[in-house]
Amino acid sequence: MMKPASLKKLIKTVVLLLTFNFLLSTKSLAQSSIGLSAIPPRLEITVKADGSSTQTIKVRNESKEERIIVTEVRDFVVTDNQGTPTIIDSKDESSNRWAASSWIQISPPSVKLKPGETKSLILTVLPPKNALPGGHYAMVIHRPEKVGGLDSTGASIQANVGTLVYITIPGNIKQNAIVQSFKVPKFSEFGPISFKAVIKNSSDIHIQPVGSINVKSWLGRKTKITLEPTNIFPYTSRELTSTLNKKWLFGRYRADLQAIYGTNGSLVNATVFFWVIPWRLIVLIGAAIAIIVVLIIIGQKKTKKSKPANEVAELEKELETLKKKYQDK
Repeated sequence: MMKPASLKKLIKTVVLLLTFNFLLSTKSLAQSSIGLSAIPPRLEITVKADGSSTQTIKVRNESKEERIIVTEVRDFVVTDNQGTPTIIDSKDESSNRWAASSWIQISPPSVKLKPGETKSLILTVLPPKNALPGGHYAMVIHRPEKVGGLDSTGASIQANVGTLVYITIPGNIKQNAIVQSFKVPKFSEFGPISFKAVIKNSSDIHIQPVGSINVKSWLGRKTKITLEPTNIFPYTSRELTSTLNKKWLFGRYRADLQAIYGTNGSLVNATVFFWVIPWRLIVLIGAAIAIIVVLIIIGQKKTKKSKPANEVAELEKELETLKKKYQDK
């Protein structure tokens, strides 16, 4: 049988070995983490059909290891109302009127970056002669040439970043948008009040509505809420959220959404009405007032009851005085 001292020594050795192994694995994971930055995250270019445009983009290695970064260009679409870009795997651009990946060339296609190093790349846009007027879109993606590490399912972990490229071909561009919905809670007790607007872009180009929500109370007081700048891709809808950051509100309110979009300064607008009634607080105040009124009434009744009694006592006293006066005579 192993002596207690020997057993303690063995346990201590095992704990040290496990701790050392854990520290090594943690260090390995930290060193294999990959960080990249794309500069700028979005690039807007206006170029004529059959023309050309040259721009500079940058990629930065944020990791602690030297990396070979490969750059490629992919098409993407937006299908949700949050503006999330989804990469298209198909190389057939005939089904995507907005595709522009085949127009873009990147030089050099790959670079070696030391930790913390930033390098410039040349982006050249060469649209064809038959390019349709309006917006065309692509994504420049930077990814490490070799990526180490597996996730829990055994699939390789791919980390990449990209620059969204918005290309505008001048010409007869259709520009049209509407407010699909403008919603607010119809009844609230207190603020803040949240607004949700969905704007549908039926244009041949992306738009960025600029405007505000103007809130007017039943007393005529006005509050202006500025809309956050938001890109809406062609033939997609985008949800815009805003908040009236006031707690103490009362009565009926009117909210007018007004926003300008496009190169022609077109306007979209919508109106909603809502109520803010702090009914619990009103009930509490009403109950307190009722209790005070009842207490006042009870007090007044007690005063009225005690007053006649005092008057009778005074009359009796006067009668006694008169009796005594006439008795003396």
